[in-house]
Amino acid sequence: MDLNITQEAAGHTADGLPLSIYTLCNRQGMAVRIGTLGAALLSLHAPDRHGLLANVLRSGLAGDGIHLLPAPGRALHRLAWHAVPLLEDARVGVRLVSPGTPAVVARYLLDDANTLTLQCEVSAATPASLSLPVGFELDGQLLTVQAQRVIPAGAHAQAVAGTSWDCRSARPVAALAGAARFLAGPGQALALRLADPATGRQLELAGDLASLRVACGEPAGCLLVEPALDAPGGTIAFHFSAQA
Repeated sequence: MDLNITQEAAGHTADGLPLSIYTLCNRQGMAVRIGTLGAALLSLHAPDRHGLLANVLRSGLAGDGIHLLPAPGRALHRLAWHAVPLLEDARVGVRLVSPGTPAVVARYLLDDANTLTLQCEVSAATPASLSLPVGFELDGQLLTVQAQRVIPAGAHAQAVAGTSWDCRSARPVAALAGAARFLAGPGQALALRLADPATGRQLELAGDLASLRVACGEPAGCLLVEPALDAPGGTIAFHFSAQA
């Protein structure tokens, strides 16, 4: 099996602009589908401990795609992005550029270590943040978030220790309530781990994160995750592994 990328037509926008879906595949069989509408992640097939592939993304969520906040009169996740396929010796990917000004440049890259990397760029003069809301479905999943501060829904920023959102040790996703936003402090990194003991699938999310929003979704056990980058951008990495 080789690294490869395929493109398929996906209809048109209300303005008649063509839409496409790109599928990235690595030599391990992992496959990622990315739509030019909003530069959204549509599906991600990751292997379990037996090498069996299954889609771990819940697509069709409101707000799928890359967001620029504040949005200067345009919601990027609702627009058609220009895409160019990328094929390297060790990675396959797609480069997407949003319409309008300031333009956001996004590169999705998949390697043979089962890491999907999103590199985002926007003008450093833009007082904005970039985010990518995604939903993960892993049965019986356990959540770990390495963060020192958190903003629970309807509350103020506070130290994570002693709160119901202290996930520095693994907690069942189904035991979480509401939503919260974890914050990166000076010199501190944010990282999330999502594990499914039944299948062995494990996701590790890290990067140049300014914040990380987490919420329980529907159906129960679906975890909504929204990593955010401050301008001028940075990297979000989704690494999948299979535990014995």
